[in-house]
Amino acid sequence: MPIETKIFIIAGLVALAAIIGLIWKARTGKSKRISGGELIDLAEIGAIKNGQPVTKFGERVTFLQFSSEMCAQCKQTARLFHELEEHTPDVLHIEVDITNRLDLANKFNILQTPTTLVLDHNGRITSRIGGAAKPETIQDELGSFHI
Repeated sequence: MPIETKIFIIAGLVALAAIIGLIWKARTGKSKRISGGELIDLAEIGAIKNGQPVTKFGERVTFLQFSSEMCAQCKQTARLFHELEEHTPDVLHIEVDITNRLDLANKFNILQTPTTLVLDHNGRITSRIGGAAKPETIQDELGSFHI
């Protein structure tokens, strides 16, 4: 095979990888609406906040963040939600470490961390954010819930 062909193939593969990476980056941190989402059982997922089991959802919205031990973006995302929760009393943020909870990863199809499920006041999944949530995505989600 001539060297020009090899160079062309390698250049094509690099370009394809770059395009896939750009598409992935553009989709990360944005929400995807889910119609007819299932209800979350807080006891089943083992939701704990401040050392106590969580028994009810936020009055307006609950952000259920799935994290893992080795995830740097998870800490940043949790901090963003924590600040939001401090300034918005009808919002609840729950973080669940799925490192040892593969049952939850399988049930909710968690392929990356962080992944955040957005829940209404009844605990029904309304949308999903894959990757580190962007501030504008969070604001858009808040805007879709009115009290």
